[in-house]
Amino acid sequence: MTAIVALLLAASAAEAGDHRGRFGFGFHAGLGDVTALSARYTLPTATPKVNVQLEINGGVALSSEAPLGLLLGGRLLYGVVAEDNLTLYAAAGAAYAQEESWTGIRLLPAMGAEFFFFGLENLGFGVEWGLQIDVGGEFALRTVSGAPAVTVHYWF
Repeated sequence: MTAIVALLLAASAAEAGDHRGRFGFGFHAGLGDVTALSARYTLPTATPKVNVQLEINGGVALSSEAPLGLLLGGRLLYGVVAEDNLTLYAAAGAAYAQEESWTGIRLLPAMGAEFFFFGLENLGFGVEWGLQIDVGGEFALRTVSGAPAVTVHYWF
């Protein structure tokens, strides 16, 4: 028991919340029917509590049973709450999407949380809730894939 208390007292604070000037690469499942590769960059700010990220997404679904699926887009993420191991954020973005018989522009407002496990301060896991607003050909408004979207990013 004393060894556990000593380890807890000696542990240093995690700096996972401070991603200023860093790149994150991973994937984002929930922007549409296509899981997208994702690259994020956190803008340098005066304090780590102000967390602004730019994100680029791209994905292709190739299947002999379904037509080509394509997603290319970008988003802006603003950290509403920034802690050592958790960031709550609001996101806004737009993407060119091609799914089955529909092709058009998809607007993507969302709220999300990215969290980091102790000891894995560079590996962020996230969940998002939001809307998909499809414009082009026909108008559609729906929640993101009917369930929370999942993201995983490794920060360099």
